[in-house]
Amino acid sequence: IEKENHQLQPERIAEASLSLEYPLVVKVGKSRLSIGTKEEFLYRRLAIQATRKRMQAGVSYAKSGKGRTRKLKALEKMSQLERNYVHNRLHVYSRKLIDFCINNKAGTLILLDQEEKMELAKEEEFVLRNWSYYELMTKIKYKADKAGIELIIA
Repeated sequence: IEKENHQLQPERIAEASLSLEYPLVVKVGKSRLSIGTKEEFLYRRLAIQATRKRMQAGVSYAKSGKGRTRKLKALEKMSQLERNYVHNRLHVYSRKLIDFCINNKAGTLILLDQEEKMELAKEEEFVLRNWSYYELMTKIKYKADKAGIELIIA
């Protein structure tokens, strides 16, 4: 990973937390930023899932011939659409977080109360299925390392 060179102050601390209402909430001193909304992320993802479910029901009426692959092509495209949408949103959220830290010259980023959030997500099947906490944390780790920001998961 090629590291970027930023004028960061290690003593300046950014506190970020992952939640259900806002995917990311970050605070540096008095500056505060909410990144994304529950509606934005979940609404689109649930719409894609509903479309995929309708397609699964309609596939039996699709033109047959030339095999299973041809019949399921649209369905496969739809599952890739959901995956790509989630990856894109998580990249956008993590990039906004790291940019906010860089703009405020925060050299340390603390992710707060993650074990508690993970336990809550495991209890609720809907949350676990539709909220990609681990993937978001992975993207944040990667981008923080690249920017030279120390990441602490508390």
